[in-house]
Amino acid sequence: MKKIKVKRHSKLFILLHWLIVFQSLILLISGLALGPNPAVEFIQTGTARALHIVVAFFFLGTITFFFYYFIISGEYMWFGLRRLWEAIDFFFDEIRHFLLRKPVAHEPLYDPKKGDYVRKIIPTEVLAWWGWVLLWILLGVTGIAILFPQHFGLVTRFCHALIPDWVDPLSSTQRFHGFIAILYVVLALIHAYASWKFGMVKSIVTGEHEVRVIDGNTNIKPENEI
Repeated sequence: MKKIKVKRHSKLFILLHWLIVFQSLILLISGLALGPNPAVEFIQTGTARALHIVVAFFFLGTITFFFYYFIISGEYMWFGLRRLWEAIDFFFDEIRHFLLRKPVAHEPLYDPKKGDYVRKIIPTEVLAWWGWVLLWILLGVTGIAILFPQHFGLVTRFCHALIPDWVDPLSSTQRFHGFIAILYVVLALIHAYASWKFGMVKSIVTGEHEVRVIDGNTNIKPENEI
């Protein structure tokens, strides 16, 4: 099958993606400057706290709009929950191929007659997407609970139940929030590596991607319809 260059991401998608990356970095740096033993000392605690809170609310706004765009653009159809088991199977297949040092036999496919993808994403992107969703929710809920503990006692008590040996419910919530942030960084690093490994980095900058096209005799049902 030959390859052609096609549009993969819109300019708005690219803008939102890099805005989320930029805001995440600011939240990470300012978050590391908070706490009794800050890992970042070039930002004063008061400044770091104010910056963290302001950027966090902008981040929630960006994520909310990203969800909205994800739905109205139809992009969400590639990431349906129905594909989770396929994604899990492919994830273990990726690990096996990595240990055997063999390439994974999966790549995007495009139908030039329909002018659309038949296969747009790597299956583990489904896992990554729902991982992002879960972490965004946990970070948002625990972050708001830290800011308004008197109104989110249920959240702080839940976190204290998870970490009962900590000082108090608010401290447990802060610790849990930090743990989720670590998972967020780990997922971001995995996402960056996978994007590089599967040759997707350029597409999130230019919006275009070189992809294989199917011929007229190939009958493959689009994965966003499965």
